[in-house]
Amino acid sequence: MSEEGSAEPPAADNHSVAGTSGVLEALRRIVEDRQSDGGILAVLVIDCGVISRIDAVWGYQIGDAVRNRVAASLRIDVLRPDDLVGALGRDDFACVLSTVEGPAVALLATKKLLRALDMPFWIGEEEIYANPAIGIAMYPEHGDQAETLLQKAKSACTRARELPGRVADHADDRDNSAASKLLYENRLRTAVSEDALELVFQPQYDLRRGQVMGAEGLLRWGDPALGMIDAEQAFAAADAADKVADLVSSILNRALRNVSEFRYSAGLDLRIGIKLPARALRHTELLEVVQRALGTWSRRPGTLILGIGETSVLAEEAITRETLGRLKELGVKLSIDDPGMTISSLFGLSGMPFQEIRIDVSAAGDLAGTPKSEHILQSMIAMAHLLRLDVVAVGVADEAAAARLKELGCDYMQADFKGPALEPQQFVERFGFNDS
Repeated sequence: MSEEGSAEPPAADNHSVAGTSGVLEALRRIVEDRQSDGGILAVLVIDCGVISRIDAVWGYQIGDAVRNRVAASLRIDVLRPDDLVGALGRDDFACVLSTVEGPAVALLATKKLLRALDMPFWIGEEEIYANPAIGIAMYPEHGDQAETLLQKAKSACTRARELPGRVADHADDRDNSAASKLLYENRLRTAVSEDALELVFQPQYDLRRGQVMGAEGLLRWGDPALGMIDAEQAFAAADAADKVADLVSSILNRALRNVSEFRYSAGLDLRIGIKLPARALRHTELLEVVQRALGTWSRRPGTLILGIGETSVLAEEAITRETLGRLKELGVKLSIDDPGMTISSLFGLSGMPFQEIRIDVSAAGDLAGTPKSEHILQSMIAMAHLLRLDVVAVGVADEAAAARLKELGCDYMQADFKGPALEPQQFVERFGFNDS
């Protein structure tokens, strides 16, 4: 494509419209035609992913030139004479395939669109590439109104941005997923502000001493409208709403308050574990949140264990590793809690300030009946100890497996057969020492 700094806007034609209202008006006419002849049409929404960034770097005049070149390329290289292209926003375009035989034709058009947008835009001596995502909605399968089709194509485009192929067609479950995500965000704000989040606690056992030595606090957020929402959903909603620090603060204060009550009301002086996704470490205010919560409830930093999941993020982002190091300096104990972690990941994690690793032993099956699995597990425990990591076994099946894990040198255990996750009062009643 030609140099954009001097590009002239291409001449308008009958199949190019500007603005959402213009696109909708033209799309309504095409929908009426298909209603009359019983045909099928496709609406494609394209997010170029680069024009607003060009605006910020080179200015709106250059951005306008790039937009015009994109529209011209779509008309010339992809669309047929009866098709429509229109600008919806700074980065968004709508293409209407006025008549198609079926979804396969629409998908073929998206591949042509991606190829057309995969060519560089030259701005001076700089070579700039678009980063497109495309959503597809079909008439009449996904709707029979212009507004509905455009909205569903845009929803699919948003979904496409998350996919490797950067193309998605509309499906009702995706719309519902997007709506649920928005509801999660709004209801999370309310739950955090009203201190409405709840935790349940599962005991952790010291295999060497045979007694309860800690508990893991598990988020159980019950929403009247949405039902039970797990921690992964809650953190995803918090991330989208920029409320991760608030969510962590709410969980930590709830956990430390309850574990303090365990100590004073039931004689249980326990460590408390909380799991955080590694992406939570991107938030620099996390350290202050942890310090403030420990101070509020007069807890020693070493009694708080932060289990970190999604550890691959740590290798990619320096800010997460920096936050991890500062938490270690504070005295908080750090645990690798990532079931999806690969063995090769240990090379990178070995240089990070972890003191514990959780291993799900349920995949090993019956240790007594599978010697090779036992040898693998023994090697994992030995390797962890060489790295100066305590080992917490989760998913332990029964007392026999627990006894064998102790013989293999495992340090701690958390298992449903020894005690399910309990509400605070139930936890005290089951494990407390005080009659009161």
